[in-house]
This record gives sequence, C-alpha cells and structure tokens, in this order.
Amino acid sequence: MKVLQTIIIAAVFLSCGKTKETKSDSLKTASDTTKATEFDYDALFKLESYLASEQSDTSKVQTIDFDCAVFIYPTDEQIEELKKTEGEDNFYVGADDSNFYQSQAIQLLDSVGIKTADPEKKQFLKFIGSQNNWTLDIRKKNLPAWNLIFFKKDKAPQVTPTTMLTLEMVKTYFDKK
Repeated sequence: MKVLQTIIIAAVFLSCGKTKETKSDSLKTASDTTKATEFDYDALFKLESYLASEQSDTSKVQTIDFDCAVFIYPTDEQIEELKKTEGEDNFYVGADDSNFYQSQAIQLLDSVGIKTADPEKKQFLKFIGSQNNWTLDIRKKNLPAWNLIFFKKDKAPQVTPTTMLTLEMVKTYFDKK
C-alpha cells in the first residue's frame, strides 16, 4: 500500500513538473535550476533548487533561527494553479495524499521532541545558522507545494520528502540517539 501511495505522489509531482516549452524558455538564464522540458525528481529535494539571493523586501521573508522541522503548505494561489493544471479531481487526490504524509511526519517528529514550524505563507524562508545563513524560495515554480525542511543551526537545511520519512532520518539529522 505504501508503495502505491508513493507512486501516486510521484505521479502528481511528475505531472506538476512537466511544462510546454516556448520560445521564451530558450532565453532562461543559467541560474534556473530546472529546464521546462525536463523533470528531475531528485531536484525537488536538493537544497540548491531552493536557494535564493538575499531579499530586500522583508515582508516576503520569514526568519527561522531555531532547530526545527518546517512544514511547507501551498498558498491559495498555488492551490488554484494546481487545480487548473491538474484538474480538480487530481488535485484533491494529491492534496489528500500530501496532507496524510504531512500528518504522519508531524506525529513522527513529535514522538522524538522535534519542534515544528509552519511558514506564514511567505515566499522566502531565511534560516539563521551558527556559521551560515540560507535564504530559500519555497514558492519557486516546479517545486512541491507541500514539503518538509529540517533545520538545525549547526547544519545546512535539508529538504526531506514526507513520503519516505523515517525515524532514522529524523534521528540522524537532529543528532538524536
């Protein structure tokens, strides 16, 4: 059953990531992390796919400066876009699955005492570490609307798929025995 659910989630992400190439796509800069005609599932969970430059508009930035797991949920605009691109029935199937896995992840993290945080529907998260800072664009096109990011002040943030989350992954990242 878990394999079937993972396949369904992957199919939803695959259909979200595929776009029709246009002439303007060929003008994209080298800073783009994905091409319009290619889909890279692994890029959905790479920190590099989310990194953004420092933002001067602080109204779009939420600061995280404590060890936690951050749950990413879609904005109203993302929900409407997903309904249009996926169709309402497919959207609700994917949303139900995503919410199920987010719920399972919340329970798992609570069981080992990891604090959780929800973004304030902002576009950017700025993680303040003990040695480095990272600004992530969590609303970037072609990235999942539902997601989970681990953060510990002495480590780089880690984007983690909730569909494959295990107790061992949590313990390893957060140095829990």
